[in-house]
This record gives sequence, C-alpha cells and structure tokens, in this order.
Amino acid sequence: MLNKRIVPCLILNDDKLIHRSQFDNTTDRYIGDPINAVNIFNDYTVDEMFVIDITSTLDKREINFKLLEDIAGEAFFPLAYGGGVKNSEHAEKIINIGYEKIIINSESIRNPYILKEISKSIGAQSIVVSIDIICKKENFYIFDHINKKSTNIDIKEHIELIQKIGVGEILITMVNLDGTMKGPNLNIIRYLNNYIQVPLIYKGGASSFNDIKKIIDSEVNVFTSSTIFIMKKLNGGIVFNYPSENEKIKYGIL
Repeated sequence: MLNKRIVPCLILNDDKLIHRSQFDNTTDRYIGDPINAVNIFNDYTVDEMFVIDITSTLDKREINFKLLEDIAGEAFFPLAYGGGVKNSEHAEKIINIGYEKIIINSESIRNPYILKEISKSIGAQSIVVSIDIICKKENFYIFDHINKKSTNIDIKEHIELIQKIGVGEILITMVNLDGTMKGPNLNIIRYLNNYIQVPLIYKGGASSFNDIKKIIDSEVNVFTSSTIFIMKKLNGGIVFNYPSENEKIKYGIL
C-alpha cells in the first residue's frame, strides 16, 4: 500500500507568497515571504511541500532559480516545484538545486510528449502532471488557466495518454473550490478512479482535518492545500499550521 501524504502548497506570484481563490487574481491576498513560511513549516513534521509559481507561465517569466535554491537550502523536507517548466533543461536544473520532483501543467497539455523528453533527463517518477479541473452542471472539464476557460480536451483520454508516456503522479485541482474552504468534490475522484494508475494528489475546497480524512479515504494518495495550512478559516488571520502525529492518528489521516 502506498503511503498517504499530507502536503502544504505554497503559491507564489512575483516571488511573493499569496493566497488566491478559484484562480481569480482579484482575490489575491499577500501572505508573506516564502522563505519565512518554509522555516515555520520546518517546525512541523511535514511530509513534503509543493512550491508553485502561478504567474511564471502566464507572464512568460524565467523561473527564479535563485529563489528556488534559497528555498531548498532552508527546507528540511522533500520539495516539488511547478511554474514555467518547459523543457528537460529546466527540469534538470530544478532537480539539481535540490527538488525531488517537478510539476508541469500547461506544457503537458500543449505538448504531452514533452514528458518523454523530461523523463529521459530526470525519470518519470520525478514528474507530477498538474491538471486543473472545472465543474459545470456536474460535468468535468480541463481548465486552461492561461486563457481562463474550459477546454474540449477529454479528461480521461488526457490522463490515459500522459500515463502511457510516463509520469510519477497526477495532481488534480478543482478550480471551483480552490481556496474557498467549501469542502472537497469527491465525485471527481470517483469519476477518475478507474483511469488513474499512478498516485493521485487532490487539491481544492478542504476546510478541516475531517475533510482531509474524507479525501485520503477516497483512493487519494496525497492531499495538498494552499489554504488550510495557511489560514484556519477563510479570510481569517494568517496561521501556519499542520496536523501533528497525534492529530493524524485522531482523525485517521496517517
């Protein structure tokens, strides 16, 4: 049985740690310095951390490798990075800095076979493909976060293709719920369950440890959030937090 993991996710915009809801930049809230956040999470038993620059691809900016190096130098836990990764050279550099995985989203949709090139450089096990999903009238669509619209790409066909090419994990983010703390959408997990053969990561809507348990119990290997581990309630004060070993046992989320 694969180990279950609980993973904080830091969202960066122009090298600043922010919180954003439903992929809407008008909701952006400045949280602080990402290095400071990493140092705070060092005090917890964090399984892993995702660092995602949400505007690197959109703004066509180069990856800030210096910042990534600074983060890696401070972190006492495994790291994965996403944002602006376009080729094997980017992936190799990120791994060499000290990250265990790269997260790739837009480029894997535009050109799925880039995954084969990257896999040759760092290995398929180090690739996380991120898929943004939007729910409309109980139907699921892949969301293009650059053009801010749903696509006609069949989710199941896309998942089957990227798995055939070779990936280590798949991260699904529910656009409608991301950053809202309105509760997770377990239907998407059931919808995709028979199609996903690699570890599945879920993001979107969780507001409590009970929600984490529901997600982990729903054939999900990894739970991640950019909200619950930064704020205990929506629009509340900034309170970095992470479940202790006793809390994981209490809520059955080990």
